[in-house]
Amino acid sequence: MTSIFEPPEPAQVARHADDLIRRAALVRRDGWDPYRHLWSCGEVIGTALVLSDDAELHRCGETMTSALERWAFDLWGITGGQSDVESGLLRTRTWFDSIRAAR
Repeated sequence: MTSIFEPPEPAQVARHADDLIRRAALVRRDGWDPYRHLWSCGEVIGTALVLSDDAELHRCGETMTSALERWAFDLWGITGGQSDVESGLLRTRTWFDSIRAAR
């Protein structure tokens, strides 16, 4: 088991990407209503980031930056997440950009 301070295994990060791509496809097909209260806050926020849906982020009380900050820690662990936040979230933005490009 890895420490929360260390990044998750690459396979876990890849599973996050696959999961968010799947969720984004569901929202594109069905809209937000069936999922908004079914998924966790993090899942909704991550999906909204993939879809570049500022309105849904706002509905969750988030901005693009605050949502990326939340995900930085999930993707890179506490140490890597903090480093990414301090450097302007470039790594996390790039990760979400790659998911958008893949869909």
